[in-house]
Amino acid sequence: MTRSKFLGSTFCLASLLAAPTTAQERPLTVAMHYTQEQAAPLIACLDAYGTDGPGAEYQQISYGDYLQTVLTGRLAGQAPDIYNVYSIWAAQMVDNGVLATPPAAVTDFVTAGYSAGTVDAATIDGTLWGVPTEVSVYMLVSNMALLREAGFDTPPTTWAEMREMAQAITTRNDQDRIETAGFAFAQSSSGAGLVHPFYALTYSEGGDIYADDRSEAMLESDAATATAGLMAGMVQDGITDLSVDAYDFPAGGIGMMIMANWYESAIREGFGDRFDEDVAVSAIPMGEDWKTMQYAFFMGVDSASDRSDAAWDLVRHLNEPRDGAPSCMAEMLDGLGALTASSADTAALPEADAFTAPFVAALADDRAISQPNVMQASELEGLIARTLEEVIVGDAEAGPAMEELDGDVEDILSEFY
Repeated sequence: MTRSKFLGSTFCLASLLAAPTTAQERPLTVAMHYTQEQAAPLIACLDAYGTDGPGAEYQQISYGDYLQTVLTGRLAGQAPDIYNVYSIWAAQMVDNGVLATPPAAVTDFVTAGYSAGTVDAATIDGTLWGVPTEVSVYMLVSNMALLREAGFDTPPTTWAEMREMAQAITTRNDQDRIETAGFAFAQSSSGAGLVHPFYALTYSEGGDIYADDRSEAMLESDAATATAGLMAGMVQDGITDLSVDAYDFPAGGIGMMIMANWYESAIREGFGDRFDEDVAVSAIPMGEDWKTMQYAFFMGVDSASDRSDAAWDLVRHLNEPRDGAPSCMAEMLDGLGALTASSADTAALPEADAFTAPFVAALADDRAISQPNVMQASELEGLIARTLEEVIVGDAEAGPAMEELDGDVEDILSEFY
């Protein structure tokens, strides 16, 4: 996953290990990946919390180092009280005994007030481990200026329609290189730009990625194989190739992409005054039964915290609306252009703009299925990305490639399930 908000100065492990005075005197610590500037509204809440509570302070850990820093810090016998956890890190953190199970009041707060897919994002082996915070959802994002120029007034609703529109948009130069791409996949070092749309499309085909108990992969299923074929077809039709990067969408030369809501600020900057008129967000183009993928962060408490009850009280405080105003967490996320899946916070926030509203609706309508929480998730998604790339560029056929991938993934799963 690539985005500027995840970048920042690496949190110094030494600060995690600094010796406190006594357990009751030191402030509760909240470790997150956001920069001090991004987290400013939340930090203000933490500062205010110290006036009539145990006190609280913010600690930043860079996104790329977060999981390793957490595990290393615990080996040294010290850790923050509260974590903001990317959902696919959770399985490894649970397996290492990092997270405490929430009290019943926190579990009830989450199950009653958050969308089902987001609850799943914070759940491992049937146990909820915290309160969901930031949520990202994938939808179709279209450059309506290019669609209108090609004779289309609305975004596509089926894959066949999208291929037709994308073909009409695509242009090539004298060297037969794509100048204007009808569609684009996002390029990222983690492979998420291919894998996350693959998840959304596979869910829309009625498939899944893993069995419910995570002991088996479902990557050789008809749904997963068909999805790989759909993605490859966009290259076979000459609509796109992997030299085109969806992250260049703000420059205006890409017709459509499947992208998450967090990229709004970059698109808005690129389109400027034309943003509201020329950028449209719509359903994954797979017909009436479309589904999509979401990933989430959640706020959990360290199992070794010597003030677990106070830490859970702070988690609840940061994520509960304040007298009709949004929660501290929702205020921060709204300032970043990010989403919360809390129904109470959604009601307390200003009405979503035209770009954001379809993402919010996908959550509210339970169209969004959580990114699978499995052990070694990053390694497994790397394998999926490499196989998809081979199929997309024509180096492998979808059926045999997905069958081989399924076996490779199950070899890794067998070590844990």
